[in-house]
Formats: sequence, C-alpha cells, structure tokens
Amino acid sequence: MTTILRRNLTGMLLGGVHRFWVPASQPHIYNAIILKKEAATYVTRVTPQGESSESTQSSSSSSDDIFNKHSNSDKTERSTYVEEEVAKFRYMSDSWWDINGDCKPLHSLNRLRVSLMREGLVQCGTAKMEYISGPQPLTGLKILDVGSGGGILCEPLARLGAKVVGLDAAEENVNVAQLHAEQDPRVQHNVQYVCGTVEEHAEVTKDQYDAVVASEVLEHVNHPDLFIQTCAQIVKPGGSIFLTTLNKTVGAWVGAVAIAEYALHLLPPGTHDWNKFVPRQELLFILEKNGFVTRMVHGMAYNPLNNEWYWIPNTAINYAVHAIKES
Repeated sequence: MTTILRRNLTGMLLGGVHRFWVPASQPHIYNAIILKKEAATYVTRVTPQGESSESTQSSSSSSDDIFNKHSNSDKTERSTYVEEEVAKFRYMSDSWWDINGDCKPLHSLNRLRVSLMREGLVQCGTAKMEYISGPQPLTGLKILDVGSGGGILCEPLARLGAKVVGLDAAEENVNVAQLHAEQDPRVQHNVQYVCGTVEEHAEVTKDQYDAVVASEVLEHVNHPDLFIQTCAQIVKPGGSIFLTTLNKTVGAWVGAVAIAEYALHLLPPGTHDWNKFVPRQELLFILEKNGFVTRMVHGMAYNPLNNEWYWIPNTAINYAVHAIKES
C-alpha cells in the first residue's frame, strides 16, 4: 500500500502542465533566463487579465473584493503571528539540522531556492558586478529570511557572501540557529539571528533589505496581505521578495496534507492547515497592490523516493514567486 501511495504521489507531483498569470503593469522588465538546466524559466510572455479564461479565474472586480475584504479591519489590531503555528516549529527545534529528520525535505529544497535567489539577484542587477563571477556573488547584499527556523536557508546564503538576518518568532529556533552558525567561520560573521515577528522587526529596523525571503512561511501566518505589506516596507526600491508556498487547491491538500503528512509521514501530522494555503492568483494580486512587479512564477515538485525537488510548470501544489519592488 505504501509503495502504491508513493508511486501515485510521485506521478501527481511531477506530472502535468499548468499556465500561470503575472501582473502586466510593467512588461518591459520581464526577461527570459534559465536558472539552471532544470530550473525555473523567468516570465517572457505576460498574459494580462481578461485574455485567457484560465488566467482570469477572478475578475478585476473580484480581486478588488479580495483586497477590500483584507483591508476592512484595522491593521493595528491585526497580526501575522499565530501561536499554534509557531509552536509546531518550536517543537522541531532539536531536529532542524537532522538531514534525515522532519526537515529533510527543507534541506533538499535548498537546491532550488538558493539558486533561485542567487540567479534572481544577479539577473535583476541587484548583485554587484565585481562579485557575480566569483564564489560569493551575493557579497555586499543584505537579505532578511523571515521564518528562518534553524537557519537552514540562512547559512548557504551567507556562504555566498550575503549579510543575512534570520528572523524567527520562536526563541528555541533562534538559539539552535546561532549555535549551529558558530561552528562555521564562513557563516558566523555573515549571519545575525533575531527573535520576533516581521511586524516587530519592521518597526525597529533602520536598514532596508536588498531582498526578503519567506520560504514555506505564508501558509503558517495570519493575514498574508499584512505579511506582504510589512515585508514591502523593508525592501529597498528595486529590491526583491522571494516566496515559496502552497497553492490552495484540492491537489495541494491531497499532496501536502493527506499523503505527505498522514500516508508517507514526511512531515508531522498537523503541520499544515489547508485553510491557510494561499491561492497563487491572490498572492500575485497582493504583491501588485503593494508595489511589486512579479518577475517569475513557477511550480515545484518533490519526489520523496530520491528526496529531490524539481522545477515544473504546474503550480497546483507548490509554487515559487520572485517579485521586484518598483522604484
């Protein structure tokens, strides 16, 4: 039975093609590049709302309804923090660096998300020309990793030369991350860990970031619109935001919850709440409302048989977004 489920999961995650929509407000910035042989293709063809029945699942009026729905309540009374969600990762604090433990898929995901950020920052001109051909192409850049956990993503970015701030709401995770960073001289001077929420960090930080990354975080916060709005406040004009998350589809529930958590036990049961998944179209709309131009949208697939992630056109389950804040 387990073998059959694994085969079905692999076929579901790796199969299919799905078209995607991106904002067309500034089509001149879209460039065609390939990150790697297997990696994501940056957008070359913009499909404005209204041209394709598949890409117009919500009309401009319904998009406005979405935004107004999120904007009606007083933002001073809202927070992205969810104690129950933070607690899930607080209890994982002793397993962040166990590459065969609960975080095994996250370690594997670095192959995609690190290359996404490295090549994205190079191609959009944020990375400094004098470093892009060397071993540390992100030298001189300041990056914020929101929901950094044990520092799994912070450390490889630091090794690429970036000054990385890892932000996490669980003190246990911050302590683990700091201890691990101290073991590597290539990392310890380039990483700083902070305990708190993104709203708290936005209130006290004075420096704006060249890039903000929130990888596998959006599906664990309240009010994703407020989360993106807050991130927008601390990204420099022309800076980038990188997001990876789960689409709000039946396929995402089957793949990420029913199979990954309960059938194959790739993650602890209860890790994900489907109600918090963010529809791709809604996320792109929220980004545009907050001054971002989407540069790349692509699907991601995980094969548990070989513990590898792949870029795919299908965004029905996992997807990644790179957007640039307008100057």
